[in-house]
Amino acid sequence: MNRLVFAAGGWSALRDDLLAHSPIETAAALIVAGGRFDGGMRLVVRDVILPGPDDYMTRSSVEATLTPAFLASVLKRARRDRVGVILAHSHPMQEELAFSRVDDASQKILAPVQHFRCPSGPHGFLVAGPTGFRGRLFDAEGETLFTIDRIQEVDRDLRTYERESGIRNQAPLSDVFDRNVRAFGLEGQRILNGLTVAIVGVGGTGSVVVEELARLGVGRFLLIDPEEVEPTNLNRLLGATPGDVGQPKVLIARAAVQRAQGEMDVEAIADTVIDEPVARALLDSDFVMCCTDSHGSRAVLNQMAYQYRLPMIDVGVRIDARDEMVTAMSTRVQMLAEPLACLNCHPLLNPVSVRRDLLTDVRSDPYFVGHFEPQPAVISLNAATSSMAVSMFLSAVTGFPGSARHLVGRPIDGSVRPVSSVPDPNCIVCSRGNALAKGDSWPMIWRRHEG
Repeated sequence: MNRLVFAAGGWSALRDDLLAHSPIETAAALIVAGGRFDGGMRLVVRDVILPGPDDYMTRSSVEATLTPAFLASVLKRARRDRVGVILAHSHPMQEELAFSRVDDASQKILAPVQHFRCPSGPHGFLVAGPTGFRGRLFDAEGETLFTIDRIQEVDRDLRTYERESGIRNQAPLSDVFDRNVRAFGLEGQRILNGLTVAIVGVGGTGSVVVEELARLGVGRFLLIDPEEVEPTNLNRLLGATPGDVGQPKVLIARAAVQRAQGEMDVEAIADTVIDEPVARALLDSDFVMCCTDSHGSRAVLNQMAYQYRLPMIDVGVRIDARDEMVTAMSTRVQMLAEPLACLNCHPLLNPVSVRRDLLTDVRSDPYFVGHFEPQPAVISLNAATSSMAVSMFLSAVTGFPGSARHLVGRPIDGSVRPVSSVPDPNCIVCSRGNALAKGDSWPMIWRRHEG
């Protein structure tokens, strides 16, 4: 599924601008960074440029043609930033929205120019009407590569717009979801049914998240974890039995989803998100639950959340013990999305641990010495923290009550409190001048395998 992703209110404002002059067509240019994954692309809108009255050559109820000077200025900017341009316009009077023959002809004319001026791309067309939108990307010959299936706005909440406004899957809902509907409404349930959610790390906290999201009715799952079940996992890994020792954890999680919902669309990847091909698979999701316990994988996910405008919730549990006695406990549930502060802003990532995790072979680096002890883990603390994360997710996608997007718990004191934090304006990850909304035009820290 190819998604066009705006910042808060971006699509709503653009749609209103495009339709404001009905029945006259109106145009706009979107500066867009791509995020490629196998079979599609995530399109991150960096800016929207609205033409003035003098930027039109012709404008009527059937056509809106922009001047060469306006297009040249837009393409110059896109070339400088190594990104692409999606040209948008309205069909304000079209009941059955579709690209016109004029649009098809214009695509053939403009495609070679856009790809020559801005070879990085991506390039495409978008049309908005009273009933929804249509979008597509094209190659240098003007042939359509992909359609745009979904438009989203990402900030503290995730708002999703389908190609036909207000129309989701209208099939009758199962009685299984009756109590959900009573809590967050029929529309909220249909939103969940249409989402793809990725869970990275399906161990102690992730297995709880998988179980709860499956029973809530999330429509599609992507499960990522490189580890196999060990005997020491059985105290906290939901769904695992002694007979599962040696099996990939993602297969145990996939079985849990299918027990809850029957035959489901579940993709399971038994590999690390630190590697580029695995991480790129996340770009074909609507939301990510980060339940990994390594600093390297958290660093990759943290940067992806802002660079590709991919909303995430990070789940953390820590127990400190000495001589088999607990000395401290803490929990954290934090949403990662513009304009919220990232993990680097607090800071919560250990640079030495990140570097160690990203190395292909730690033994080759003389600066890493000693060994790493496994940490204490208790299922009750994992479950409580994971449930807070799922409730935060529900609030972000369905409007379920709950305004906090960063919660810190002190289990010994019995307290959970919201945290209000301001992003560092110079942060390398979440500030406008750095990785934020840059897509593939900005380097990622994931591990590449050459050759």
